[in-house]
Amino acid sequence: MIVKNLVLCPHIFIVRSVYLAVALTVLFSPSCTSQSAQEPTGKPIVETLRCSDPDSRDQDDMCLWIHLTEPAQSTIIASDKEANKLFIYDLEGRTIQVIPAKHPGNIDARYDFPLGKENVDIIAFNQRDDPRILVYKVVVSTRHLERVDNDAITTGENYGGTLYHSPKTGKYYFVATSESGQVEQYELSDDGKGKVQGKKVRSWKIGKCEAAVADDQTGKIYIGEENKGVWEIGGEPEDAAPGKLVIKLGDNGLNGDVEGLAIYHLPEEIGYLIVSNQSRSNFKVYRREGEHIFVGTFAVEGAKETDGVDVINVNLGSRFSLGLFACHSAEGSSCPVLITTWESVAKAFQPELKISTEWNPRK
Repeated sequence: MIVKNLVLCPHIFIVRSVYLAVALTVLFSPSCTSQSAQEPTGKPIVETLRCSDPDSRDQDDMCLWIHLTEPAQSTIIASDKEANKLFIYDLEGRTIQVIPAKHPGNIDARYDFPLGKENVDIIAFNQRDDPRILVYKVVVSTRHLERVDNDAITTGENYGGTLYHSPKTGKYYFVATSESGQVEQYELSDDGKGKVQGKKVRSWKIGKCEAAVADDQTGKIYIGEENKGVWEIGGEPEDAAPGKLVIKLGDNGLNGDVEGLAIYHLPEEIGYLIVSNQSRSNFKVYRREGEHIFVGTFAVEGAKETDGVDVINVNLGSRFSLGLFACHSAEGSSCPVLITTWESVAKAFQPELKISTEWNPRK
């Protein structure tokens, strides 16, 4: 059902799985302020896929790894800060590997990292206790992870972060955020012995921050300051810091605890920047390009107090042929990762969000 009578403001939508119809409800008053925004309502719905292991406790963040030749064999890698583990799932939600990890934070993936005599796909995350950055490579034949850092990429106190692959120099970086607001950027490289080393190249200060996402096409990094909004900063070490606040808390119903960021890529460097509105258990969508104009709001039923999010537009096979959206949920004792098709997100909007499988982070 679509409610058509209110058209003065962006809409909030409920996203159903591919097995159920999409319910849409316009829930903003004409003032479009956070005070007037109401929460989504609707019948309970079932997500497309739920990733939850018997040992999972709080899968705070996740990333997608895309298989080089068989996209349907791609994996979802969840970082569980309470279980002190990483969980690797296939696209049916089955656990294929569990790795011990001491209080892992935000996790991210990049491709074709030069290591030794080969290029490898890497998964990296910040370790909150004994603060450092850990790096794993993906063993494609098994889809398992194998640690490859030199155990010496120590950081200051950290909370979250993101990988960044520079379109300007081809260098790889990890940007670590913190509760104190100190942000640190580390260049990752081969140490000459087949291990990944890290060197701090700059740091700057904002407020308490966890969420971060890098746009490897435009050379921009976005950081969520939990009680202020989203910062945009150039990703090169010489770029001016701290950048500029491009999305402000309080506008368009965005409340405190900005703790999840993701980018949906479209051709010609356009697309969407998705922000987890944790305190309202929904997701804000903004234009990726230009002034990041607000597009609207959607919610995945069952996704409560969401922290980490990820999105991919790649064709991952019949179930996710138009990509997928993944989010953490503070639900139950396992805090599952909930997966829905990107198509169901896109079709929840009027006009619909764009869908394209043209861009691929592996290319």
